[in-house]
Amino acid sequence: MIAHAMPSPGLFIVGLDAATWDLLAPWIEGGELRNIAELVRESARGDIQSSIPPLTPPAWTTFMTGCNPGRHGIYNFMEPREGSYAMRYSNAGSRKARTLWRLLNDAGHTTGVINVPFTYPPEHLDGFQISGMDTPSESSAFIHPPELRAELEREIGALSLEIRYLGAMSNDSRRDAVLEGMRKLDEQWTRVALHAIEKRPCDVMMVTFMSIDTVQHYFWHYMDPAHFLHDPKGAARYSDAIKQVYQRLDESLGRIVARLPEDCTVLVVSDHGGGPVSDRVVYLNRHLARLGLLAYKPQAAGGLAARATRRLYETARGRLGSDQKKWLAEKFPALREKFENAATSYANIDWSRTKAYCSEVLAYPPSIFLNMKGDRPEGIVAEEEREDLIRLLTEKMSELTDPRDDSKIIARVYRREELFQGECAAQGPDLVLDWWSSKGFSACPSLAEEQDGPVVKIRERAPMREPEWSGTHRLHGVLIARGPAIQPGAKIQGARLEDMMPTILYLMDAPIPAGLDGRILTEMIKPEYLREHPAKGGKSGAPVETLETPKTPYSDEEAAEVEERLKALGYVD
Repeated sequence: MIAHAMPSPGLFIVGLDAATWDLLAPWIEGGELRNIAELVRESARGDIQSSIPPLTPPAWTTFMTGCNPGRHGIYNFMEPREGSYAMRYSNAGSRKARTLWRLLNDAGHTTGVINVPFTYPPEHLDGFQISGMDTPSESSAFIHPPELRAELEREIGALSLEIRYLGAMSNDSRRDAVLEGMRKLDEQWTRVALHAIEKRPCDVMMVTFMSIDTVQHYFWHYMDPAHFLHDPKGAARYSDAIKQVYQRLDESLGRIVARLPEDCTVLVVSDHGGGPVSDRVVYLNRHLARLGLLAYKPQAAGGLAARATRRLYETARGRLGSDQKKWLAEKFPALREKFENAATSYANIDWSRTKAYCSEVLAYPPSIFLNMKGDRPEGIVAEEEREDLIRLLTEKMSELTDPRDDSKIIARVYRREELFQGECAAQGPDLVLDWWSSKGFSACPSLAEEQDGPVVKIRERAPMREPEWSGTHRLHGVLIARGPAIQPGAKIQGARLEDMMPTILYLMDAPIPAGLDGRILTEMIKPEYLREHPAKGGKSGAPVETLETPKTPYSDEEAAEVEERLKALGYVD
């Protein structure tokens, strides 16, 4: 059996956040990614569908639980505070489903997990866990067991979680510093993985690299001459910035695979793909206000105080350094919250006259919530109104068109019931708007003092003036699998992130709980292996568990640190 006949690790997963076949395939064909090319020649491969929408927190959580967000409870970087419309930053403490790592432990396998997003606070595993991007800071307790931290610091040095100047790349020296910061982080996590393989080998291990996602977000316009923000002058220096990150991680993959046992199963997976941002912008709350479904407080429309506050807020964000902003946020959390609320239209909504709204704090917020009685603190929509309101919103969102060619801006409007099932489903948005397909769209905050502005705006074609995203997420990522049970050359079709957990449990001969949303990816497994190794069911077919663990919200200081990192990454406006 593959579970116990192999030396540790028996299965190793490399997470390449946001890796896409759109870039991998031509670079493999061109001989520019030799280690990935060699792996692909011996592997099964294919697309893997992300969560919907394709965002990092629900995507990696779906990967490690085999469940949709309606069961695991993670929808985005932020979640509503109980009994309030205010939002707070979320972390793995909000997860309601058991993880792959815990189920492997229960089956007698040790697990080692490095830098996977939404694993803070780390689980106390038989093995180890180093939590990922939801870690507040390097001073947080993000490594378990604690003695591993001292061991890594002796061998590698103090671990870093951040890249300086990210989100403030106003000149080439800062852009170069950001790229160098990515290189250092990639090397750090490569060395941590190599150290763990040698000194703390576990039956199943995983390391995730985030630099592809980061470099695609901020450097796509240099690579792509068709991009509306393309900068020909900057392209002379940065057109290969994204390729160089792929090449560096190709080398990291080669170093890691070279240290693994010969019969180790290797999986390479991304949580979603990547592509260019759209030049089409939608002001969703403005659209809802025009439809008579959202109302602003009367004083908000006056605008003088709001404009002044926003100018002060944006000046501070643009001119203060990372350390200065952190200090202010930590020392004056109430002041930070006041500025945040004043700088968005969210705090200016009159809930007593609002039936539908969108949280516009997040960079990609195109999800609509209904202000339901009994569910929301000041809800006004009765249950019997919901269906008609859903139909109206679907119709009106679908009517938005690009003035250049009359094409639909929103390719599809998903109802909550289509995407989310489980005990946490009611926490999800009522409607999810497709911003990732076809030409897509971006969203911007609908300021109360600018209600007369357009609902749809087409961005001008011109080089970028201030740092912003030029790349975003796509629905389909990358899956590569090689190992004794894997059928070389098999084409993986229809795979979803939900499928990874049951497939990994199967490959490790571990029981698979009933009620998971995923399936075993049998098309990538050798037929004879499938015949000889029937899948094991969990505890008499018991359904997937919903955990009733208490949430672990951040302190004000931790929230400020998480907020600063997410703003630098561009996930929070």
